[in-house]
Amino acid sequence: MSPKRVSPEDTKSQPAPAPAPAQPPQPTSLKAETTKGQFAGGLSAQGRARLTCKGKPVPWQDIEWYAGKHGELLGTSQTDARGIAEMEGGSISGIFTSIMGEIGGYSVKYLGNDEYLPSEDHGRVVPLFDIGS
Repeated sequence: MSPKRVSPEDTKSQPAPAPAPAQPPQPTSLKAETTKGQFAGGLSAQGRARLTCKGKPVPWQDIEWYAGKHGELLGTSQTDARGIAEMEGGSISGIFTSIMGEIGGYSVKYLGNDEYLPSEDHGRVVPLFDIGS
């Protein structure tokens, strides 16, 4: 059977081609690094995490940062072109949040979108001792 031939005048009445099937969201991997922090007078540390999909960086995505294992939300930062996001903890003076960070480290969470599935990880905070002065 040969394809139906249509005259140029009849092209407007043809149905539009079916849209390409949507790709399912791809799995991601979020890895939090161990970081050093100070605990005297409140937690102060800088976290770093890398978001990838099948081993390749996932740039320009929002990463949420939490004290402990999904304790208080510390803030959000965006991955760069290499898939790396950083969060400067500054001084977290709330005693509960500081203790959560000291004991439980920090957590990072990527919520996902239409293109990528969510992922999360947990990073350790180890004491940074100031020897001197």
